[in-house]
Amino acid sequence: MSKSVMSKQRFINGWLRHFAKDIDKKDMEKYVTDQYIWHVFSFDLCDKASFLAGDDARAAYDAAAKDSCIFCEMFGGNGVSDKMREEYSTAKKIDDHVTELYVISPDYSWTYIKTHENGLCGPYFMKIK
Repeated sequence: MSKSVMSKQRFINGWLRHFAKDIDKKDMEKYVTDQYIWHVFSFDLCDKASFLAGDDARAAYDAAAKDSCIFCEMFGGNGVSDKMREEYSTAKKIDDHVTELYVISPDYSWTYIKTHENGLCGPYFMKIK
């Protein structure tokens, strides 16, 4: 098993700095802090035009280059890793094998989140322009 490249909290803080920087602090405290960072999407805290959901998000993830990405399994699993694993290689494999996964491209230009709310929320894909 590979060593974590960072703590989950450091991963979350970096994710929020890059992908939720324009969200009102009060909304962040109410909906995101102490909950799940993917609530920036599920509670419409960011512009709906700025992200994809469901099958569109899955297709965008499958098309994205995943070399050197940072992967965070929120519940158990492998923690935070920069190692591509077979179960992270496609959205379908993630759906089948991982409870909740956050992926960040190495330059923080895009993120993919598969939530634990199968069929209800997500997955989500956001690309920063």
